[in-house]
Amino acid sequence: MKSITVFCGSSFGSDDIYKEQATLLGQTLAKRGIQLIYGGADVGLMGAVADGALNAGGKVTGVLPHFLQSKEIAHKQLTELVLVETMQPK
Repeated sequence: MKSITVFCGSSFGSDDIYKEQATLLGQTLAKRGIQLIYGGADVGLMGAVADGALNAGGKVTGVLPHFLQSKEIAHKQLTELVLVETMQPK
């Protein structure tokens, strides 16, 4: 497996274990050479997964609608950020 897509929350939830496990998931993917593809934000569990992967030397691609980038939640350290018009499938 070369890459995996992760969908998760933009908040941390009610228990610190969620953030810890999201970070660990990102680290584990990076250590196994698996690229992370996710929602592109730097907040909540999405940001934790990305940070975990990036801090472990992994490649991370974010896919984010333009309107969310303008709200300044786009992760600024990603390997690649793909901006899209909408989250609706074509």
